[in-house]
Amino acid sequence: MYCVNKIVGWSLSPLGVLFLGLGFGWVLRRCGGWLSRLGAWAIGLTLAFLWIMSCGISTRLVGIGLERPWERDGEMHGSIAGLHDADAIVVLGGGVGAHEKCHAPELYSGADRVWQAARLYNAGKSRHRDLRVFCTGGGCEYATVPFLIDLGVPREAIWFSEDPRNTEEEAKAIGEMLRKPISRPKVLLVTSAWHMSRAKMLFERVGFDVIPAPADFEMSCAAEKDIEFGDFFPSAEALMRNSYAVKEWVANIGYTILH
Repeated sequence: MYCVNKIVGWSLSPLGVLFLGLGFGWVLRRCGGWLSRLGAWAIGLTLAFLWIMSCGISTRLVGIGLERPWERDGEMHGSIAGLHDADAIVVLGGGVGAHEKCHAPELYSGADRVWQAARLYNAGKSRHRDLRVFCTGGGCEYATVPFLIDLGVPREAIWFSEDPRNTEEEAKAIGEMLRKPISRPKVLLVTSAWHMSRAKMLFERVGFDVIPAPADFEMSCAAEKDIEFGDFFPSAEALMRNSYAVKEWVANIGYTILH
């Protein structure tokens, strides 16, 4: 299932559509006749789609809708006001990496997930007797864990796993650990706001009561600026951001239909 998810996700991503669309158009162009004209249209539409998905203005169309459900009274960007206590705090991987040689955290755009988890712990939101903060993701032993410690979370309160490869596997792995002492654990789930809908759904399906504690309102932060002339021209930053959004929409629809 993991490989199928990766293939489908890539195929429907802006770059996947680009390569598949150009390849399809090239094959049609080789056929000649009316198929050649159809191929030219396919290539033109593919390039137009990539242009649109690479523009900052498109974030307002595909990104903000993912984050808006997680605003609380207009508050975002790491607010923990009004969040209830839970049995544990779960922070999903993806915001922090580690260099293999120096074992130092490398902070990516979603690193405020870890900052949010530490704030929740320091505010006394986790009530589990032994394990209070759960983190996942490749390299988290040398990235997320030391970052949490530097932010005031004691090492003995942290549990981590680098085995899960996606959110579905993260939910199952943490579920196996937490459901041993607690039949239906209540967790404060920390991830990027644009990823929260799918993460919450998957964690609830394996038996968690989920309190969303979103961070990293990346789409809203980019879109709250005034529209500029450059927003209508492609940029690598906008393409990456919009690719995240498209992936989430596709995954949300896919998991809703198939499960």
